[in-house]
Amino acid sequence: MSTIGKVFISHATADVALVKLLVNFLKEAVGVRDADIFCSSLPGHSIPLMEDFNDYIRDQIEQPSLVLALLTPTYFDSDFCLMELGAAWAKSLKTLAIVAPEVPFDVVTKTLGLKQAWRINDHTRLSEFRDAFKEFDLESRSSATWEGKGAEWRRRLPAVLRGLPTSKLVSKKDLDAALFEIETIKRASAAEAERQSDTHRELARRSARKREELEEENAALRNRLAVQEAGLPRALIVEPEHLVALDLQQMLTRARYDVVGVAKSKQEAINMALAEKPEIILTEIELEDGSSGIELVNALYPLLDCFAIFVTACPEKLLTDNRPEPIELVTKPFSPDNLLEKVAGARKHFLERRALAERQALR
Repeated sequence: MSTIGKVFISHATADVALVKLLVNFLKEAVGVRDADIFCSSLPGHSIPLMEDFNDYIRDQIEQPSLVLALLTPTYFDSDFCLMELGAAWAKSLKTLAIVAPEVPFDVVTKTLGLKQAWRINDHTRLSEFRDAFKEFDLESRSSATWEGKGAEWRRRLPAVLRGLPTSKLVSKKDLDAALFEIETIKRASAAEAERQSDTHRELARRSARKREELEEENAALRNRLAVQEAGLPRALIVEPEHLVALDLQQMLTRARYDVVGVAKSKQEAINMALAEKPEIILTEIELEDGSSGIELVNALYPLLDCFAIFVTACPEKLLTDNRPEPIELVTKPFSPDNLLEKVAGARKHFLERRALAERQALR
């Protein structure tokens, strides 16, 4: 027999760091009792051993006093989250939408109607958030405790929000627009081919080639979306020599890495890195237009959580005071096995460093 929690926290499992921060705030600052919180991702608040997952979740959503819906970019990727939100709406449960910065408020209107929601980083409404629990049997908390825990919440929240994963969904509107454009070009090309003479037929053939390029781009887009959904490690290649860059791209792709771009110069690489946010950057030291891979990495490290590997024929150029750290080195010419071993080691270092940063942020 399950025990019904008074507070049901509807959330995506990918947002467990934010959920943990919220539950701790409820208990330590607001005074909500441990037993009154149901949260499927946290030990002590989740589904007991031997319970049926679906049945237990259904029991919990039957009659909680309050549903907290933690609306983040990944929330709407989850079928379970959408079912929980639908159940809260259908049963007219008292629901507070807690909205992450990247989620527009009109999402709340589309899912829960005109209910007021709380933007989670709007610290001016923390007291209103606490008032949502005034009908609960709360543990006593002094004003000093509330102020202290509120200050701790404001200090720790930004780092946790920065670490939230992004949604893997692509707008249906964007996909439909691309498909519509391709279909329009197909129809226009066919009509042009029927009407025109030999000279105009050449123009039609050029249009057909353009259509094929667009179709290839669309296929590449679909493939890229599939890669993103698979959650493959993301890598950026910065290499001025086309054949070397192609070899690197093929090696990484065969090893199940998502190559998000190939750049030849420092500025091109910076633009790609800030847009695509790769985990691993493979770069030559001497880049096109005379720019430097060392300067590139020094510029990116303060802006982006990533790890750099110098793949270079000039390793001695790293013997300089402005050498970035941490890095890995692969000397040209290289073997595929050696390169992939270095890349795997760099990603392991990157993941360990990110995990340590997340643990420190939660302390």
